[in-house]
Amino acid sequence: MSASTHDTPEELIRYAIGGRLSKHALASLLTAQAREPFSDACATIELKYTRDCALSDTCLEAGCSAEGERCLQPLLRAGTEYNKACGTEWAKLFADAVNRDDGNHLR
Repeated sequence: MSASTHDTPEELIRYAIGGRLSKHALASLLTAQAREPFSDACATIELKYTRDCALSDTCLEAGCSAEGERCLQPLLRAGTEYNKACGTEWAKLFADAVNRDDGNHLR
């Protein structure tokens, strides 16, 4: 699913919180200034998934290869839950119209 010019801000927030939009799609709807805090919030979420993964089942028998860095594998396993977590952070920013990229022509 992608955001279209027919989606209202409220619909987009529902989609985001529901995990139906990717991190990239969500970032594209924010102003340049709002993208940095959104990216930082998602980075924190990504690190949590990586750390949680390293403490449980690791991808490799020898242990986690990420060594504290963000790892794609736990994010892939998390799927929609990861999108929901980033979507929730995005919604906090997007709720304030000043953070919306006007180039997307939202109603």
